[in-house]
Amino acid sequence: MRILDLPKNQISHLPAEIGCLKNLKELNVSFNHLKSIPPELGECENLEKLDCSGNLELTELPFELSNLKQVTFVDLSANKFSSVPICVLRMSSLQWLDISNNSLSDLPQDIDRLEELQTFLLYKNKLTYLPYALLNLKKLTLLVVSGDHLVEIPTALCDSSTPLKFVNLMDNPIDNIQCQDGEEMRESEQDRQHFDKEFMRAYIEDLKERGRLLIFKTF
Repeated sequence: MRILDLPKNQISHLPAEIGCLKNLKELNVSFNHLKSIPPELGECENLEKLDCSGNLELTELPFELSNLKQVTFVDLSANKFSSVPICVLRMSSLQWLDISNNSLSDLPQDIDRLEELQTFLLYKNKLTYLPYALLNLKKLTLLVVSGDHLVEIPTALCDSSTPLKFVNLMDNPIDNIQCQDGEEMRESEQDRQHFDKEFMRAYIEDLKERGRLLIFKTF
């Protein structure tokens, strides 16, 4: 079995035998009632995509998932994580991480271990600052930290040398952004509307590339 798709059921636990699925590449257990993930999942070393979003009560992942070196996509949104799981920081191939709508108050100082990370979604948490280590992620192009508690951000985010293409910091208590040249940046409504359109275009393209976009057709 290569793909196990089990979203929107009433699943409250996964059996330890899931570790026997050595060829498993995608696991989707989103919108169930899981409170834990079996450590045996770490034996599925060919896994590439893991979606545990929308379980609401999930608070941690077992350290054994550190063995998942082929994983490129992890969605932990809409749960109760208070920190980025240690095992996630050891997923060396990770490109997409969604841990939005949780209870994060800070990010680990070694977040730059995720050297392949390209998309990082952190909206609707309790973050008050972003660590400078975030700027060491040389492949990060899309960052969303909207609806958090940010009062300041690293001024280096304004630096044109960073690989970031789109940063969404909407709905945070930030009055302004002070750039390295001392110039204060204020956003007009027209600028925001233009940014939102460009941001969503990039976000949708990113979803398409990872096969995450639902395509609706009319007949």
